[in-house]
Amino acid sequence: MDKLLNRIMPILIALISLLMLFFNEPQRVEAQAGTPWEVLAEINGYRAANGLAPLVENQSLNIAAQNHVNWMAETGEFGHIGADGSTYTDRALAAGYGGGLSVRVTENWARGHGLTASGAVYDMWAPSGIHNSQMLTAFYNEFGAGVAVDQDGMTVYVVKFGIVLGGSISEEQAQPITTPSGPTNTPEPYIQPIITAEPNPDGSVIHIVQFGQTLWAIAEAYGIALDDLLTQNNLLEDSEIFPNQELLILPASNEVQETEIMTATPELEETPTPKPSPTPTKTSTAIPTLFNPTSTETPLPTEGFLVSIFRVDPFWLGIALVIVSLIGICLVLLTSSRLR
Repeated sequence: MDKLLNRIMPILIALISLLMLFFNEPQRVEAQAGTPWEVLAEINGYRAANGLAPLVENQSLNIAAQNHVNWMAETGEFGHIGADGSTYTDRALAAGYGGGLSVRVTENWARGHGLTASGAVYDMWAPSGIHNSQMLTAFYNEFGAGVAVDQDGMTVYVVKFGIVLGGSISEEQAQPITTPSGPTNTPEPYIQPIITAEPNPDGSVIHIVQFGQTLWAIAEAYGIALDDLLTQNNLLEDSEIFPNQELLILPASNEVQETEIMTATPELEETPTPKPSPTPTKTSTAIPTLFNPTSTETPLPTEGFLVSIFRVDPFWLGIALVIVSLIGICLVLLTSSRLR
């Protein structure tokens, strides 16, 4: 019997070791991501190549950007609307940006597999008009960044641009410091100044958006509330606008409209009954919406045969192996007893 146990014990030890391999979950290898400092340095390098002064890193904007990118990576919800419906301005204020003063804040974000800081700046944001204009801004003078890796192994970047109103922007930051040169050269002026439009004959005012202009800057230039501008044009605070897009600044006045109607319709003693006219077909013009580009995930390699076999519940796999082992032991004992 002792000899039999000596033969069986190595087999049992080997089976137990094999079971431990299945019950231990392999450690995940986290994807490498760039750092917040790297993405800020890339943006300032891009600005320098276009003859613009560097933006100043702000710790409150860093905190706001990192909090938002962490939330996106954890929840899988990507965009400018964050936890509890917060906007990028809400998040900056919550992080202490501006110290209670009035501020203006905007935001870029990008996501991709193995996305580097350079890839986010040059491959994703630079080709996009609105995101490119925010990196090459002539108004914002501070920025902050955050980086995280989400549950799919995708690298996510967030960069926030801000300015505290009431302060002064130095001439060095507001104007190009050198003549742009190189492949990233941009003809001046890069950001078009806002020139207010003259009223139309009906009293309405229409503004034609130029490159780099923002909703709040347009509202301030015309002296109207931002909420009024958004309501009149069916926009949200974080809606994106595009060059040559028409924005209604001031609707036509009622007095002018009534005068035009009275002038166009002379008084008649008897007005003939108009013939019914076919109802015109409504047409709609889709306004393009610019989304942050994302990279397509690289498909995982095909799993091997052994991995596919053992992709089952480890508990039941262990039970099955133990049962098979016991059957084998019983056969060994039975065979040994007969040989005697």
